Amino acid sequence: MGKNRLAMLLAAGLVISCCAAPACAEDDVVVSDSADTPAKDSSDSREEDALVSPDGLFELIDEKQSKEGQTLEDVLPEPQVVSVPDEPPSSSLSVRTLSPYPSPFDALREYADEYVEADFRFYSDSLFYTCTKHKAGNGSYYLTHVIIKDASQINGDDSFGDFGGERETPQDAAVRTGAEILVNGSYFKYETGYATGGELLIRNNEVVHGPYSDGYEICLRRDGTLFSPGYNTIDSVLAQDVVFSWGTCEDLLIKDGQECVLTDFDWNGFSYPRTAVGMVRPLEYYIITAGGADHSDGITIYQEQKIFHKLGCQYARGLDGGGSSALVIGGSYINENGDRLEDGSLARRGTADFLLFYSQPD
Repeated sequence: MGKNRLAMLLAAGLVISCCAAPACAEDDVVVSDSADTPAKDSSDSREEDALVSPDGLFELIDEKQSKEGQTLEDVLPEPQVVSVPDEPPSSSLSVRTLSPYPSPFDALREYADEYVEADFRFYSDSLFYTCTKHKAGNGSYYLTHVIIKDASQINGDDSFGDFGGERETPQDAAVRTGAEILVNGSYFKYETGYATGGELLIRNNEVVHGPYSDGYEICLRRDGTLFSPGYNTIDSVLAQDVVFSWGTCEDLLIKDGQECVLTDFDWNGFSYPRTAVGMVRPLEYYIITAGGADHSDGITIYQEQKIFHKLGCQYARGLDGGGSSALVIGGSYINENGDRLEDGSLARRGTADFLLFYSQPD
């Protein structure tokens, strides 16, 4: 979400975690050595500097000052840009294939101290997880470490199992699906509950929306690999055996183990409730669930990136956030995100889809 869009929402008192339309990039420019992700359309004709990340995702910046006190020139050189091609590239998509984590039994030995010190923990022959609350600056976040036995234990699901239907709360979805761990997924349109963010949305290796991938997708391959395809054709993405995808408006955080350039300084440096997922390798994942009720106590995307990188993630990216950011373990909410009502009670927000982990293989 760009600074201008965020400012309008703040002024209207409507700072929410979803967006009616992705606001992740503007104008027709991409980085010249990685022109595989298109810019988002915009009717804004203002002339501003474009910052470009390694995968071609970028934002336009009004102010040359980040929340971390860095000037634009201190962070990135002026990029070389080329026009986005009219059609997605026809070349096949290449995604790294990593060796999976051995087993939950190995995790119990490797992460014994983490397990003992965790706020929430569980171990079986098919699932290992720990969940601990941490402080980060003035905010806080839950870090959930998940290791599964089989790739069938990670998947996605639509609200009430119906793409584009009525929104469902994460707790209700966890109870309905029997998921042991569940977090909110895609950005969505508030008026319709329709998942948004990425142009291409996939369920069970079938396209339910989109003529191509625009780079704002988080894809789950059948072997448990998480990746973002960039600007590419449907056939190239489907050839990767994608079982589910989520739409995001967030910058790519980690790719091939390296920190990506974060381009929208104002949004990325804004403390906010956030949900993000990282993959160390197939079968081993980390989830960040940050912040509290009424958009309080959050963290920045800069902080998310540093956390995932320190944990050794090969891939990481943010899902929806704000009042939608929710973590459910064993059928119960762990965090307190949501919308505080006048009587002081907490209204949990329904979302369009979910990322979930099961305790047993399919």
